[in-house]
Amino acid sequence: MSRNRLRQRLAVLVGSAILMLGTVGSAAAAPQTRTIGLAYEGETTTDYSFDVSGVCDTCIPDAFKVLLGAGSWAYGATATGHVNHVSWQATTSTELGFDDVGLRQGRTLGLSDVLTPNGGTIVATGKIEGSAGLLNDPTGGTNFGQSGVSDDIDKGATWTAACAMPLPGDSPRTCVSNTQEIELAAKTVAGALLGRLDIVLSIHIRLEFTLSSDGIIAARALTFTGGSGSLNRILTFTGSTPSTLADPVALPCTQPAGSEIVYGVAAQPYPSTGSMAGRGTLHAAAVIVPIVGPDIPVVGANITTITAPGHDLAVTLTGNAGSATLGTLAANNIPPTPDAGGGAGHEYSGDQGTPIVFDGSGSSSPCGFPTLRWDFSDGGVAFGKNPQHAFQGVGTYSGLLTATDVTGLSATQTFSVVVANLGPVTEAGPSITAAWGRPVAFNGSATDPGTDDQATLVYAWDFGDGTPNATGGSSAIHAYTAPGTYSATFTAWDRHGSFSSDQRIVTIRARDVSLGSVGDTAATFDTAARLRASLVDEFGQAVNGRTVTFDVATVVGSSGSAVTGSSGLASTAWTPSIEAATYGITASFTGDSLYTAGSGSGNVAIARKATTTTYTGTLTGGANKTVTLSATLIDATGTPLAGRTITFKLGTQTTSALTSAGGVASVQLKLAQKNGTYPLTATWTPAGSDAARYLGSAASATFKLQAR
Repeated sequence: MSRNRLRQRLAVLVGSAILMLGTVGSAAAAPQTRTIGLAYEGETTTDYSFDVSGVCDTCIPDAFKVLLGAGSWAYGATATGHVNHVSWQATTSTELGFDDVGLRQGRTLGLSDVLTPNGGTIVATGKIEGSAGLLNDPTGGTNFGQSGVSDDIDKGATWTAACAMPLPGDSPRTCVSNTQEIELAAKTVAGALLGRLDIVLSIHIRLEFTLSSDGIIAARALTFTGGSGSLNRILTFTGSTPSTLADPVALPCTQPAGSEIVYGVAAQPYPSTGSMAGRGTLHAAAVIVPIVGPDIPVVGANITTITAPGHDLAVTLTGNAGSATLGTLAANNIPPTPDAGGGAGHEYSGDQGTPIVFDGSGSSSPCGFPTLRWDFSDGGVAFGKNPQHAFQGVGTYSGLLTATDVTGLSATQTFSVVVANLGPVTEAGPSITAAWGRPVAFNGSATDPGTDDQATLVYAWDFGDGTPNATGGSSAIHAYTAPGTYSATFTAWDRHGSFSSDQRIVTIRARDVSLGSVGDTAATFDTAARLRASLVDEFGQAVNGRTVTFDVATVVGSSGSAVTGSSGLASTAWTPSIEAATYGITASFTGDSLYTAGSGSGNVAIARKATTTTYTGTLTGGANKTVTLSATLIDATGTPLAGRTITFKLGTQTTSALTSAGGVASVQLKLAQKNGTYPLTATWTPAGSDAARYLGSAASATFKLQAR
């Protein structure tokens, strides 16, 4: 990072610190309270009934009983109380306690919500139905039955009970209504000497409600004027009245500073469960109203106690919503805290060219995790919590971590990185096979992990055959002088002295050969000829000093051998001793350490050898005289042919003789012809094996037969 950039960042950091100190100094903590009241209401229908019947035997004095007739008399009612509708209205108040120093971006506002269920009213409506009248038991006992016409009872009733919403710690809560005093029936009995008798039946009845709940639930929403969205939470108040609930709210830095913070509460349905029961008395009053004088009370007493069984009751209340303005959201004044990681000294280490992972996860900000920028002294820039950066050079580098929150406040922290050298990575190339003496290309490559060192690499090749190393570039040409398997080593060094090597296997093989131009293509039996072959390698170069063996088909064993000269030619003399025909000739090289074995083939046509017959005998004679006929037989090279039959024909006479070792055939012939001149021939015709080896020959002359 340049010095100017570093100064700019430090200036931002100092400015942020001054802003923070100024803002903190002007803030004064002040406890605050706000109250939000909610109204709830709900209703339900019921089918609750209870008995309110009773008989008043003492309500009719004996003086009046005589007037009514025989038996015993009483006054009573048979009736049933009904409750068919229950409604409930109640209120709560929630007191919000907080310290307004928390009304700032990035702070947690430590709200304490205290819920108090206030008063409430349960209203139940119903009626009393039945009949009332005089009752008679003719036997004078108390088994009363209806006597005469009864009066209908149909009275409406309303009960009101003060009842606040119970919390679980308040449950079950018993709420008792007012006592309703309802006149059910009245009767005036015919007068006597004493006067008339007035009887009144009335009910004194109340309702007892027993209610429980699992708590009071409200939906909280914190909104910001000019901002967007809201911070929502469901509040569940439990325990006993008053119920206190901690409601800490993290005020986001994304909401605009200067906006009003509105705390809203919306009531959620409040289900309650419990029962209700009727409690009271059936009251009877009888008064004699004399003709003269004051009224005379006969009776005034409760004739029946009403203790009705409980009846299940479930009422769900719904409420409204309320809100309160908590204050104005102040701007964040705490810069983020950058943590560049790397331990206490904020120092990292790694290898050149290898990505190093940096850890800024320890950074923090009241406004949430800050944006992180990493500036490295090699000019690199990275972003985020765990970026990676590779240094191409070796040494100690510096860096600056800048943390910036969403409100624009920032802070920096320096760190360092120690980068170690790594040697280059070499590649000698694939294994290869080549013939000896031929140039082999070596093309190595080396890559330094740090690009700063790439241009400084130096190279060397060790070919593995004891020849001097090739230095300089990464490529070289080398020819091996002998077959074998060699390990060629390629080494690269960087400027720091680090190096690495790689090997390639070089297999050097013997050269392939070929044999051509095998021998003379034509020869004559028993006549000097030559067997020849040209030995060259696969690259067309003559192979000298190697023995080539010649074989002619049908001949047992080798027909000869020769050593190649500088031109690769092997040649040897050969005299065919086989019959005239065409034969295959094979030239073979068995191979050695430098050359592989090879062979070539060709054909030779063997011709029959020419012969010459020369007449050497007498050419004259007399009749009936004996003469000597002779001839000489030699081949084309002047060699006498022995043991061959020469046929002589003189005129009409014919005779033959075998040649001697000198090739001379001689025979005596007695002339049996008249005097004259006769043709004379000496002929050799090859027979047997000679027929395939030699050409026949003949000699002719003129013989004179005459008298002496």
